[in-house]
Amino acid sequence: MELQTRSATFEPSTFNAERGTVDAVISAGADVTRRDYQGLYKERLNMNPSAWTARGTVPVLKDHQRAVDSVIGRAENIRIDSGRALATIRLSDRPDLAGIRRDVETGILDSLSFGFTVPKWREFSEDGARVREAEQIVVHEVSFVPIGADPQAKTRSEVSMENQQEQVRSIALAVGVAAPFADDLIQRGLSVEDARTAIIREAARNVPHIDNRAPAVVTREAAPEDLTRAAGEALYCRIDPTFTPSDQARPFVGRRLADVARDLLRQRGLNTFGSDAEIITRSLNTTSDLANVVGVFANKAVAQAYQTAPSGIKVLCKHGASHPDFRGRNLIRRGELPTLEKVNEKGEFTRGSILDDRQSYAVATYGKVFGMSRQLIINDDLGLLADIASGWGLAAMEFENQTLVDLLTTNSGAGPKLADDKSIFDAAHGNLAASGGAVSDTTLSAARLALRSMKGLNGAIPINATARYLLVPAALETAAEKYLASIYPNAPSGVNPFSGTLTLVVDPRLDANSVTRWYTFADPAVLPVIEYAYLSGFEGVQILTRNGFDVSGVEIRAQLDYGAGGIDFRGAYANPGN
Repeated sequence: MELQTRSATFEPSTFNAERGTVDAVISAGADVTRRDYQGLYKERLNMNPSAWTARGTVPVLKDHQRAVDSVIGRAENIRIDSGRALATIRLSDRPDLAGIRRDVETGILDSLSFGFTVPKWREFSEDGARVREAEQIVVHEVSFVPIGADPQAKTRSEVSMENQQEQVRSIALAVGVAAPFADDLIQRGLSVEDARTAIIREAARNVPHIDNRAPAVVTREAAPEDLTRAAGEALYCRIDPTFTPSDQARPFVGRRLADVARDLLRQRGLNTFGSDAEIITRSLNTTSDLANVVGVFANKAVAQAYQTAPSGIKVLCKHGASHPDFRGRNLIRRGELPTLEKVNEKGEFTRGSILDDRQSYAVATYGKVFGMSRQLIINDDLGLLADIASGWGLAAMEFENQTLVDLLTTNSGAGPKLADDKSIFDAAHGNLAASGGAVSDTTLSAARLALRSMKGLNGAIPINATARYLLVPAALETAAEKYLASIYPNAPSGVNPFSGTLTLVVDPRLDANSVTRWYTFADPAVLPVIEYAYLSGFEGVQILTRNGFDVSGVEIRAQLDYGAGGIDFRGAYANPGN
């Protein structure tokens, strides 16, 4: 997000010598003509009080200089009043600033400019002209500058474009910066103040004894993560035309990786001259911005593939609350409440207790690292990167499903051990068929009755669980479909009692354990048997990137913080089949 600046002014008559304060008019909301790669547009500020905020303590600087000794005060009480943005400037009483303080008091130094960023834009046409309205304005700093402004803060709008361009070229010539650099600043529509700062940084970058300092300062100030996120979204539009980019991303739509790399370097005040290959190489070797853009793009592709991948057995499991860390998490399964009893004549209520049962499982980290080479980036091969990222999204969903199947088939299909040291499917739990049989009226009736007869934790009250899903391996898919299909019998004896009451779920991963074993499950939202969860803040597969070290390019890491475990036996029934 680029730091913008606008001219402002203050009223010397409001100077308070005792407190060292003076009131300033930051903006009267006048339109400012700017230019981007699409051409000229009017920049407009929303003068609604709710649109303006300040980023912490707002410093007052000398001519936008980012040095500690350039701080001469701070701006307080930034507010909107009668369509104008106002602030109270409190000046430092340091002895070395006595001259500046005196010039402010007498009105000799009376010109200000303020720096701000715009998290949210609104773009529209007005009388045939393009208008970009800043719907949110975050004030970062206020500076004293030598160029004057009238009380309505219209100095910038009154200065002709030709005059501004000439000033920029004159500043570049005076400090020995090449003319193409100045022309690039003019094409970008920078103000004279912003252009002066960029030119001074460019000149400093080319001076050997301070060259190691200038890039560090620029890196901290420019190319915020909002810009990389917007550029990554715009790149994703190239491989998914149905994707709707954010307002911040729209200016980048249709641009190549080399164009994005050049924009990122420009935001940091770094050299943007050279071929596409030079620009990409320079970007990879100086900042992590381009790697972050690739990360945003890859995350979009991964998320799309991950969300559309077949969910398989996950539909039978409960998506539990996110885990705050990697330690085992104890789950309390509540038993039924005690039976209500009639209150006696004295109005006394009897006490009851709630039984609980504890299960535990933990989240662990899984992942893999792969590389996007420098050649791939220079070739602008986003399609290949999208295919790779999509593959990781599908692989992550496959891994999650396989983990759940492995749990279910532990101990040859008996499932994991629970707190009572028995597997999920155990004769003692009443949810394992005594003898196997194919899916039929008889076997499904036994499964349904077993679930209906499940008791609460005290073993007294039936919980009336309802069979909702029929889970089978791929080998039984056709037979199960035929059985569950709706039919129109000629006689009552031909009615299928389970038609329309059970949802068929097929998972081919079950075949590796048994091609005959099948299961019925209750709704996991009501009576879950297996639960899975993610680390808090890292739901689903994540893509992380960095500039390559072992690889000349960008290293991309697919990471999944995921865990699953058996938590109850009362919502499922197993039949070994025949």
